[in-house]
Amino acid sequence: MSTLKEHPIWHSVTQTLEQINPNQIANDHLQACHDEIHGYWDEDDQFYKTIRFTQRPTPKLISRSLGLTSQEAGNVNWLQLKYSLTIPLSADLSTLHPSSVATVGELSLILDDNLEVIDENWLIDINSPYVLAIQ
Repeated sequence: MSTLKEHPIWHSVTQTLEQINPNQIANDHLQACHDEIHGYWDEDDQFYKTIRFTQRPTPKLISRSLGLTSQEAGNVNWLQLKYSLTIPLSADLSTLHPSSVATVGELSLILDDNLEVIDENWLIDINSPYVLAIQ
């Protein structure tokens, strides 16, 4: 039985993903939406008209995956990039601890084979002091 564990496809995928700069894609998306989400449903099915951040979150890539549809569906390929969204915190001068970050949520972007965003999914901590949730 053959496996894909040592297949050269993984090297090609890794090289390609390194070349596209996934964090820049997320930063561009955040900038394009002006750091706001319009029409957000939380995990408790509560609707928010607008979600804003007190400052632009910093995206950090946490996973990536490739998708291929069947030939019957037209051979559509896509790339999913999943990010952790954090806000940098200032150093506490009284304790001299280094700066840390507060996680305010996650962002998943689905890109087509032209690297255009075709779908997005947000998971936001609406109780975070760095998130302004407007109903």
